[in-house]
Amino acid sequence: MHILQNVFSKVILALTISYLLSGCMILRESAKYTFTDGVYSTTRFSRDKKVYVLHIDEDTLAVFPVKEHKDSTEIMTAKRVNYTSTQRRFKDNKMSHTFYKPSFDFDLMTIPLKFRPATNDLPNQLITTFNGALFGGYRIDAYKLKYKRTPLNMYKQTTKHLGYSVGLYAGVGSTFINPWVITEPNFNLEYEGMTIISGIAANVAADKITFGIALGFDHLMDKNAKYWIYQGQPCIGFTLGLDLY
Repeated sequence: MHILQNVFSKVILALTISYLLSGCMILRESAKYTFTDGVYSTTRFSRDKKVYVLHIDEDTLAVFPVKEHKDSTEIMTAKRVNYTSTQRRFKDNKMSHTFYKPSFDFDLMTIPLKFRPATNDLPNQLITTFNGALFGGYRIDAYKLKYKRTPLNMYKQTTKHLGYSVGLYAGVGSTFINPWVITEPNFNLEYEGMTIISGIAANVAADKITFGIALGFDHLMDKNAKYWIYQGQPCIGFTLGLDLY
């Protein structure tokens, strides 16, 4: 129960900080947060099939195929397709369309919950000490445009957005040091040690808030590092972050 209370309080603190930062910082509105006009891909991991999306009004989109030349210039073609809730039939007969936008991701991230496997006669550990890091990686934002037919033979339009990112992180953390986690037989201290944390993380984003899972390695930054049983050992963490860019 104490661990759950610790995790809950840290999550609340992280969300509060995220809210304050988003209110104090001017974060640019881009395709990461809103489905704006611009060039998108119609396939998740390939940029070969590109389209330009133009918002005509709140329920009408005009989609133009984009042709990319050898010099990397992109030309919008005249083959326009409209998607609107007022039409009675779609030209491609598809009731949903997904548009993808790749970008670089830069996040402020915390790891409120960390799992360490059993080692040196110690059982599995669930750690809730402080961990803060910067995350950088590759992100894809997906916008799913869906139409549902109504009894009046019209369409109701909805748009769902999720972002996915994978990348590397690095930062600082703290860990509780006592004789149980130090192999030096004459060690008899208890203190909060500073660690350098790093690893790889995969996150899901809802607007500016991200959450996911991380595989990382911790390194104690004091003279007892060579005796710490978790020095450089892999651990799994659950992440919570704020998208900065």
